[in-house]
Amino acid sequence: MTGDRSAPEHTTWVPLRGGGPRPALRVFCLPHAGGAASAFRAWTTGLPAGSGDVEVCAVQLPGREGRFGEPAAGDLAGLAAPLGRALLPLLDVPFALVGNSMGALVAFELAHHLQRRYLLPPVRLVAAAAHPPGARPPGPDLAGLDDDAFVTLLQRRYGGIPEEILDQPEILRAYLPVLRADLTMLEAYRPAPGRPPLRCPVTAFVGDQDRSLDLGRAEGWRSSAAAFDGHTLPGGHFALLAHRDAVLDRLRAEAGLRSPAAVS
Repeated sequence: MTGDRSAPEHTTWVPLRGGGPRPALRVFCLPHAGGAASAFRAWTTGLPAGSGDVEVCAVQLPGREGRFGEPAAGDLAGLAAPLGRALLPLLDVPFALVGNSMGALVAFELAHHLQRRYLLPPVRLVAAAAHPPGARPPGPDLAGLDDDAFVTLLQRRYGGIPEEILDQPEILRAYLPVLRADLTMLEAYRPAPGRPPLRCPVTAFVGDQDRSLDLGRAEGWRSSAAAFDGHTLPGGHFALLAHRDAVLDRLRAEAGLRSPAAVS
């Protein structure tokens, strides 16, 4: 593990936090394949006045940003136990899990682990831009392709690599191993059979311009949880990132809290 060995383990997994010092609700955000905690930086800063009842925590998976020296994970379901152990000190208040694309499946496995191991289900799981557990996106697998085909088809399907990385070959070469490792892990993932549904509800969000997924396919999350609802957001595969306040207000309502607009 990189960083200060004397620091609490959760600081490695949650490098970015924003909100009240003693929140009524914690929201853990898990990024997309190839993404890092910084994808949710805007969720942890500049929260509206009256938002102190919610703390947003951006999760950092191994192999990126401050954890660049660690090997990327090879087993999506296997992330749940170490992540759950690291987050346990932060689960002293009601909490929700928000996952974008691959992050939604990591959140799904984490929710199952917390429910089974610690009897601590989240108040809600938000699964954005994510096919239901066990479903496969249309089209071929990507992880085994050569670099040029990998980048071309990934951009065509998800549009996930920023132009500033695409335009700089050296940065792209440094970025591709983590992205390819995540896609390998994602394409190999199969949920364990026979598990009971999550005790928490699931909300699926799909961008209305997402080329890889529509709300009809996202309906498959319904069988994974106690209750389900699905919605579209303006935007593409990463639409969730631009709709922080709407998502947090929905989670506040689930936890019985008032929105900042109602408080001000």
